[in-house]
Amino acid sequence: MARLPKEVRSWIYDFFSNERFAAYLKIDARQCIEAKGGNLEHYGLTSLGTGEPVAGQLEIMEGLLPCPELPFHMPMMELPGGRVADLHFFGDDGSVWLVFLDATAERDHQQRLQQKAYEMTLLQERERQLNAKLQATNEALRESQEGLSREYRRAESLLLNILPASIAERLKADEQIADNHAEVSVLFADIVSFTERARSVGAVTTLAILNYFFKAADLLSEQHGCEKIKTIGDCVMVVAGLPTARSDHAQALAHYALELREAARRERFAGEPLSLRIGIHSGPIVAGVIGKRRFVYDLWGDTVNLAARIQRAAEPDEIRISDGTHKLLGPNFACEPLEETELRGTGRVRMWRLLA
Repeated sequence: MARLPKEVRSWIYDFFSNERFAAYLKIDARQCIEAKGGNLEHYGLTSLGTGEPVAGQLEIMEGLLPCPELPFHMPMMELPGGRVADLHFFGDDGSVWLVFLDATAERDHQQRLQQKAYEMTLLQERERQLNAKLQATNEALRESQEGLSREYRRAESLLLNILPASIAERLKADEQIADNHAEVSVLFADIVSFTERARSVGAVTTLAILNYFFKAADLLSEQHGCEKIKTIGDCVMVVAGLPTARSDHAQALAHYALELREAARRERFAGEPLSLRIGIHSGPIVAGVIGKRRFVYDLWGDTVNLAARIQRAAEPDEIRISDGTHKLLGPNFACEPLEETELRGTGRVRMWRLLA
């Protein structure tokens, strides 16, 4: 060790004091090993022969000597023994000192760091993939929920087109709908000479007229708090006083009939004003939902039958009401008495013409 340059001795001493391995070679001008020492066995360098050219014994030395400038440093060199060393070259009186300082711990530490970095990269990539998958799943779920919401709103809208809102809620609660209503008013209205006119104008005009008529019936139902129960061909059936009872059911339906007739008069069908035949009767009825897949909310009873027969007995552009409905209307509506009329299945019935 005494033959080593002072700076090399100090370095190796500091290295040993930290319980690390070090070794050295002195290489003469002929590039042969002049002297060697330190823990060569640790590096797998014990077979190096003194007096022999170093380049023939160490592949790592090929092309390095003579070094372009000294001192010279080669970090993290793999040695024959599988160890890793930091190589430092120093000049000394025409010779070169090659110092091996153990870097295996640093190599292992770097490999651990690299492994951890690699594992972290894998975890980050996995996290990214999981986040992307989660985002895609959430997006699909959101779209599915939006689709379900649209279908629910659509189904709800269709249901409310068929049933009164309170009846729809009871039906969704799996309740059987069968109600008695002691006092309601029922209206039937159809288009005068519909079949004959429809033959002369064709399908498009016929459907346009029906659409106009039924839309007017729907709109007025909302305005007067009535319920359009159903359409039968060119006929509409409307009731006031259900599903929620109201004392003015006859008055509400009378206003409805007058405005429906006015709405019809504003439209022309086959070159003539659209004309309706309307009948109203008041009394008790049974209301309920029948059917399973294609259910329907309907009314039954003598009140319904008599309202339909009064409508059929009415003249074109006439609103004809029963005596019972007339009594409920009171003095606020102008009515004209009619002679008793024989109605099929009912007998002689006293009726009135609603004027205004």
